[in-house]
Amino acid sequence: MNHLMAEMSAVRALIDSVPGGDGLIVFGEKTPAPETLRRLQGEIQKMADDGHRVSMIAVHLASRSGTAFRPDAVMCSQSTVKAIYVGALLERFPEALGEQLERIRETIVLSSNEAYESLRDLYGTEVIRTWCRETGVAEGFADAPYPRAYSARDLLKLWTRLYCFLNGGSEAAAGVGGYFENSALSAARERLGGRCRVQTKAGWENGMGDDATDFAHAVIPKRFTDGDPLNDECATNDSGIVYAGNGPYLFVIYSDYPCPWTGGNRLAGLTDALYEYLEKL
Repeated sequence: MNHLMAEMSAVRALIDSVPGGDGLIVFGEKTPAPETLRRLQGEIQKMADDGHRVSMIAVHLASRSGTAFRPDAVMCSQSTVKAIYVGALLERFPEALGEQLERIRETIVLSSNEAYESLRDLYGTEVIRTWCRETGVAEGFADAPYPRAYSARDLLKLWTRLYCFLNGGSEAAAGVGGYFENSALSAARERLGGRCRVQTKAGWENGMGDDATDFAHAVIPKRFTDGDPLNDECATNDSGIVYAGNGPYLFVIYSDYPCPWTGGNRLAGLTDALYEYLEKL
């Protein structure tokens, strides 16, 4: 575990060094293949042409290289926090896996709000605050069940800590690892699960209320797409670890597409392009 902690500390320093800005950023020790870079740029442009915003950051651990697009944009980060909370909880209270197995499963596999909020009520927020302090993310991330004012860069730094837990060899990590391999509506799991192992946590919001049924032709109220994260309730997000053939990488993708319950997951193309880009470093 100590070597993982040291490695992830160096990865966080790399993540902190990535510049912001609106263009696609390439960073680290390896130069990407030109064709994979063009494909990645093309997928981001498709989303822009479709009238949607995206924020992304990913780092390949072995090569200490990666890519980012608007990594500091503040967007609706709905439900991706649940992965961090469960990891922090089980590292501090491993016995919770046996005591709260069904709630933990529902939180990760089904993204159940009720199960997640019950865990927060039972165990509090100090576990996640500890991880915030260790990774350099403001502790305000833990204040609300669903943080709104934090970026893909912030979440990726927290995933470095979750990577340590999931790969640290504990019984709790082994017990929960399979749940992360079956996260609902994860583009990475859907597209890459047949090629390699993935551990992810997706998140989504439809912007129309829980009783909405026809998502294919719905008109999203403007207040949900005005770019203000306190009003912005549209999201198709994904985050996690992809154990590619050339070594694992961590990624976070936020978008303001409504939830992918109909019409396919709108992050599929970007997920494929990001995999190709990083797998060929």
